[in-house]
Amino acid sequence: MTPLLSPAELQTILSRGESQFVEFKSAWDRTTVPRKPLARRTLRDKIADAVAAFANADGGLLLVGVDDDGAATGHGYPDHVVDDLFAVPRRRLTPAVACRTERIAVDCHEVLVFQVPIAPEAVMIDGNGFPYRVGARIIREPQEIINQRKQAYRRVGYEPRFRPEAKVDDLDLALAESFLKDTPVGDRPVIEALDYYGLIEMDARDWRVTNAALLLFARRPALRWHPRAGLRVFRVAGTEIRYGRRRNVTQIGRADPPLALAVHEIVELARHQVRRSEKLVGLHFEDITEYPHFAWQESLVNAIAHRDYEVQGRETEIWFFEDRLEVSSPGELLPPVTVDTLREGHRAHVTRNPMLVRVLADTEIMRDEGEGIVRVFREMEDSFLGEPELTSANGLFTITLLNEPDWEAHGPGWRHFVDGLRVADDQKRMLLLRPYGFTQADYERLNTVTPEEAARRIADLVSGELVIGLPAPEDVGPTFVVRPDKEKMGLFLNDRILKLREHFQKQPWLKNADYREVFDVDRRKATRELRQLAEVFGLLRMEGTRRGAHYRPTSALGAS
Repeated sequence: MTPLLSPAELQTILSRGESQFVEFKSAWDRTTVPRKPLARRTLRDKIADAVAAFANADGGLLLVGVDDDGAATGHGYPDHVVDDLFAVPRRRLTPAVACRTERIAVDCHEVLVFQVPIAPEAVMIDGNGFPYRVGARIIREPQEIINQRKQAYRRVGYEPRFRPEAKVDDLDLALAESFLKDTPVGDRPVIEALDYYGLIEMDARDWRVTNAALLLFARRPALRWHPRAGLRVFRVAGTEIRYGRRRNVTQIGRADPPLALAVHEIVELARHQVRRSEKLVGLHFEDITEYPHFAWQESLVNAIAHRDYEVQGRETEIWFFEDRLEVSSPGELLPPVTVDTLREGHRAHVTRNPMLVRVLADTEIMRDEGEGIVRVFREMEDSFLGEPELTSANGLFTITLLNEPDWEAHGPGWRHFVDGLRVADDQKRMLLLRPYGFTQADYERLNTVTPEEAARRIADLVSGELVIGLPAPEDVGPTFVVRPDKEKMGLFLNDRILKLREHFQKQPWLKNADYREVFDVDRRKATRELRQLAEVFGLLRMEGTRRGAHYRPTSALGAS
């Protein structure tokens, strides 16, 4: 039998750290000097917990004798104790988990390796519940939730099924070798590397080929194995699709399987559609792409990794509108993951295609499971763009990235008020983006400044009577919010600007009587507010005198 891992391969895995598919466990008790081996029962408990968590999720590697930083530190147990540790998955778990185990020496330290398969049903630690792996963490889940995921995977488990009509010769082995070269097993003969990932399997006579192997590495033309496994890119001239003679949609290109080629081709196609921003000046950042690089690329890769390939009548589609990017892939979210859990930043985890995900993660094309969407939200926020929109309905999962800065989230009046303040651009950004509360850490992150600079800038806002500090936990620090009187001014302008825009769409000028009718105020208040809107805020321009006086909008009002 081929060794599970060579020392060099294990060293590569250690250098990459823990992940959805890799867990490190030290075998030493460091509370004593000198150190001593962990109590056997303690280590058995840790092994049982990690193995069950992997089996309940997507499988993986448990490496015992490795510190959290990836340093191989070995163990201090005799052979009969090692045998006892290797027996834990059979003796302590229900149902038993059949792990492949191996002892591998790295840097003169022996590491105990457990290769954990995906279990067909929820695995329980005797007397200690059902652990589940999310990213590099282990959580506890109800048995019925884990089995719900298992049933969903069996129901839509397209990727692990073997294609009886497919042979290894149907795979582009040169492509597979090139694609897998940067994985931990990239130096192996390509057949052994494919076997390691479970993409092919030897039966009594020959290699059997999975759908996952065909999706990734089938020889072109590969559509005979799956007619809609590719991706298409569209550009819309405008913000809405029009049909007929007014049709405004252009298909920019497509990327057909195998996915090992398509993933790079689609990223390049999309890269040429992501524009450099010409709008972000002054308050905004100059010369940046309309979407953060990580956000749009991760959205595309996630669509490839997580789409439902059982659906063969639809492709993954990428739509570039003037104001947004939409990535839609066949297959709604699998329970218990919901749009709300993703939007709230939880690292929710359930994988429709764990084999594809593992290969893409090991090639470092995609992030660890559950981490990518969380970071997409963070990248958009850090670029002052609106929160991504997520929908899961009608057989599609769609992520929408907005390319307009989120300055309008609190209304055009607040934007106009802040624009007129005599403060620095970074201070304006915080007032625009966080009028309802920001911390010093927010200021540092969103403006890329030092803690000292952030503290000084915030102090200026406080002394300028623009914000006030509210008490908060010591580990967070105070939250700063816009002063109520300033917020009231912003709300006033919001109301006036929106209604004035509506008025000027119907009529080119505004008289005092019109103002009184629109806002239901008396003559004195109308006169005072009109003067304020014209002379203080520059939204209106007065023309004529006395009874002939009227007002027209300035460009600052933004009325069409």
